[in-house]
Amino acid sequence: MNDPFIFFAGIVATILFLVGYGYTIKEFQELKDERNSESFPEESNAEIEK
Repeated sequence: MNDPFIFFAGIVATILFLVGYGYTIKEFQELKDERNSESFPEESNAEIEK
């Protein structure tokens, strides 16, 4: 393999990694926001009865 092809493949792989990483961070942020919201108040405020 020649060097320019390896260099180009490395750039493409890096871009794909960064896009995937950004998408993953965005999804985790949405899940965190959903947990902090009052989407399920009856479950989040539930008390244990003895």
